Amino acid sequence: MRSWLAVLPALLHLSSAGDADFDWDSITPSHNLTYAPCYEKFQCARLLVPLDWQDESNPHTVALAIAKLPATVSDHDPTFGGTIFTNPGGPGGSGVDFVLRAGEKLQNATRGNRNYEILSWDPRGIAFTSPNADCFQGDTAARDLAELQLRTIGGLDASENALRRQWARAQAYGQLCELAAKNASSILPHLTTPSVVRDMVAILHQIHAGRDAAAVAHMDEDVRERRIELKKREADVPRIQYWGFSYGSILGNTFASMYPGRVGRLIVDGIADADDYMRGTWLTNLQDTEAIVDYFYKSCFEQGDKCPLKRSPDTKWQDLKQRVDDFISQTDENPISVLTDKKIVVITGTEVNNAFIKPVCNWRVDGPFKLFRPLAELLSGTLEGNYTLLLSELEAKAPRLHDSCVLLNSSATALLSQDAQHAIKCADGEDETKHGLGYFKSYMEDLRSQSHTLGAYWTTIRFACSGWTIRPKWRFTGPFTTPAHDAALVEGKPAAPLLFLSTRLDPVTPLRNAVNMASKHPGAAWVVQETTGHCTLGAPSKCISNIVQEYLEHGKVPESGTSCPSDCDPWNPCPEETENLVVNFADVHDGLLRRGRLGF
Repeated sequence: MRSWLAVLPALLHLSSAGDADFDWDSITPSHNLTYAPCYEKFQCARLLVPLDWQDESNPHTVALAIAKLPATVSDHDPTFGGTIFTNPGGPGGSGVDFVLRAGEKLQNATRGNRNYEILSWDPRGIAFTSPNADCFQGDTAARDLAELQLRTIGGLDASENALRRQWARAQAYGQLCELAAKNASSILPHLTTPSVVRDMVAILHQIHAGRDAAAVAHMDEDVRERRIELKKREADVPRIQYWGFSYGSILGNTFASMYPGRVGRLIVDGIADADDYMRGTWLTNLQDTEAIVDYFYKSCFEQGDKCPLKRSPDTKWQDLKQRVDDFISQTDENPISVLTDKKIVVITGTEVNNAFIKPVCNWRVDGPFKLFRPLAELLSGTLEGNYTLLLSELEAKAPRLHDSCVLLNSSATALLSQDAQHAIKCADGEDETKHGLGYFKSYMEDLRSQSHTLGAYWTTIRFACSGWTIRPKWRFTGPFTTPAHDAALVEGKPAAPLLFLSTRLDPVTPLRNAVNMASKHPGAAWVVQETTGHCTLGAPSKCISNIVQEYLEHGKVPESGTSCPSDCDPWNPCPEETENLVVNFADVHDGLLRRGRLGF
């Protein structure tokens, strides 16, 4: 899952995926799904849904930003397989950005005897969907200053003083968001996962309404009447096809549990424990993280001279790890000052340790397969006093100050808000304001015992909720289960069993979560890809693609525990024939990481 997340930097790079100048204001929001051409080969729409699904008399609405990559065949082609919904994770990831970047590769991974269109959307409060979640109410300068303050305080484990200051900041941030939520049209109290799931149902119905209308228009009168009568059957409701990653597994699991009769095919990949997530405890994520850190050192040692971090005196992989750990400890005790381009930078052990997050702990799903070697180069240079690569990483993560006097259209201002992630994760979970600072100190030690590398960093997810006082209008806490499937499309039952995918070693959604969650859905299967990384698409596997294609076409799942080899390894390039299956979440997750936001 790598949860999961500063929307601005992520989406400002859309020029590599399509036409960055597309103006979402050019689309008038509608209660019907009406597409307009966008980003060269994509289609976009803005669908109006209620702000408050629990009170539809509330006049306020949300305009969902939706983007799809059309299938390579027409809707009337016999090989057309329909729409596959996808979500990149988070909470807080932009589905629009994701489908622009990954849509083609998802089509490649799913295309067997069927051709699918790939659709995603910016969940409520996020990116191009409006209204945005914005605790700073449009004051971008104030937001940037707050981010700079957060950076200067230091990590939760930097010192007792840093922990106390972080605590005070979390309380102030919660008060700021509470003030913003007092506006009747504020999205902040309406951002929980069940509201997003209900939005998915609305999108699903609009897709099928449009497709049915187009099909009926081509029928003769007798066939049309029979078709209309058939559609009146209660069981004949639109059913979703879905592939969700990381937090997207929470979204998929929740959808299936709330609306099992609307499930056609449902794949979840990089599995979060839904019960743990909805409790807000985040205790089931780091069980395999250190095994992946160790794998980095082991595989580096085995590469010999091909790995920049290995030195001739090293006799075992532990020598590499000890050298880096010692440097981190020394730098914590004696920070290093660097002057670069008239900028003063102070490097502590925290900055060196955090270099592992992107490549090893996978803010980028292809982390190990594209970033093990760059990580080794960064660490090697840093240990030798060459801080160029480390400084480049730090610069990429630093907040950018924006001119608060510049007038931006809604497509730009949408990128400035990163508050939705807090609103979703804090409101989905239990109220954390009842816990004091001492509780969170103990909690951090619990997570550090799971992962020395990521424990303190992961603590910030829940820690941010310590001052969050906005309680949601709608929560769903389970049970996370479905009835047995029935391919005959029986009311209230999935049309096929659920399919759970995981890598062997996932840094933030361990395999055990897939086994546990699958056991709650009768007939569901879990499949493991023999690789390291977050979500299976980070390392292409023809075996996984074949299973996915068979499942989408026929609704059949393999035996639970089925093992698939990976076609790549971290130190060598992927074969050319499978490279087009690699889905790169880099820009989505890297952008979120730049602002220090965590998620799956």
